[in-house]
Amino acid sequence: MAREQLGICAEANLHGSYLLCNVLDGQEAILRQKLARIPHIMQRLAEHFSEAMLSGLVAVSSHYWDNLYPWQRPVGLQAFPVLPSEHLAVSCTMADLLIQIRSDRLDVNYIALQQIQQLLMANVEVVEQLSGFRYLDGRQLTGFIDAPQNPRGLKRRQAALVTADESAVFAGGSYVHFYRASLDLKHWQQLTLPQQEDIHGYVKLDAKPLSMARLQPNSHLLCCQLNEQQQLPILQQNMPFAHNSNQGCLHLSFSQQPEHFVRQWCYRLGLNEGRYYDSLLDYYRIDLAAAYFAPSVSFLEAAAHGSLNATASDVY
Repeated sequence: MAREQLGICAEANLHGSYLLCNVLDGQEAILRQKLARIPHIMQRLAEHFSEAMLSGLVAVSSHYWDNLYPWQRPVGLQAFPVLPSEHLAVSCTMADLLIQIRSDRLDVNYIALQQIQQLLMANVEVVEQLSGFRYLDGRQLTGFIDAPQNPRGLKRRQAALVTADESAVFAGGSYVHFYRASLDLKHWQQLTLPQQEDIHGYVKLDAKPLSMARLQPNSHLLCCQLNEQQQLPILQQNMPFAHNSNQGCLHLSFSQQPEHFVRQWCYRLGLNEGRYYDSLLDYYRIDLAAAYFAPSVSFLEAAAHGSLNATASDVY
C-alpha cells in the first residue's frame, strides 16, 4: 500500500515554511535519490520533536516533471490554469520544486529547512523562501475563519489522495495547486461588517453560512460550490503571510483529481453559464502560482532505486 507524504493530510499548525526551487542542469539522477530522503528527514524530526506536530512534503511542478521522471507522468498534471478573465490577473512561477514544512514550533521548522537545504544545496537554487503563520483561531487576515467547509476526518484523504483504482503507480500522491494572494487590506478594512459578510457568504464570528435570504449569488461561499449543498472535493492548507507592506494568504490546495482546480477557478471567475464572479477576488492579487504533484513516499523511493515500471495507463 502506497504511503502518502506526511504533509498532505496533516491538521493545521502554527507555522509554515515554503521553499520554491529551480533544479540546476544535469542534476536529475542524484535529485531522484535525494528527494526520496526528504520524507525520512521529516519523519525522523517529527519523532524527535513529537510535541511540534511536524509535517511536510515535496512536490514536483507540472513543467519539470518530465525531466525528473520521464518514464511516467500523472495523467492530469497540467500547468496552473490561466483562464480568460478581465477580473483577475495571475502571474505564474516556473519553480521546479515546492517544499512545505509545517509545525507548532518555529525553531523546528528552521531545523528541518536547514537540513533539507543542506541536502539539496548542490543541486538546486532557491527562488522563493516564504513563511506563513496561524492567525488568531485559524482566520485569514480578512478576519474570517479560513476554509470553514474544508473536508474533515477521513474525507480529507478521500478529497486529496489518488487511489489505487485511479492509478496504481501514483496512488497515495496528490495534485497540488499553490498560489500567493496579496490582500488589499486597506480597502478591505474600509468595508462595514455586513458588507464583508455579504462578500464572504459567512458570519464573521463563527463562519456559519448566511441565511439564504441574505446570501448573495456572487459571494465567495456560493462561487466555490458545485451547488447550494456541495463543495468541490478539495483539501486546503492555507496560511496568512505578512511582511513589509505586503500581506495576504499562501494557498495550498490538494485534490485527487486536478480537474477540480480548473472547475473551481471557472466557477470563481464566473466563466460558466449561470455562475457569478467571486467578489472576494476584488481584494486579492495573485502574484505567484504553480501546479505540482506530490508523489507518495513509495513512488519517491522506487524512483530513487530505479525500480519503477511504466504502465500503459500512466504514460502520456
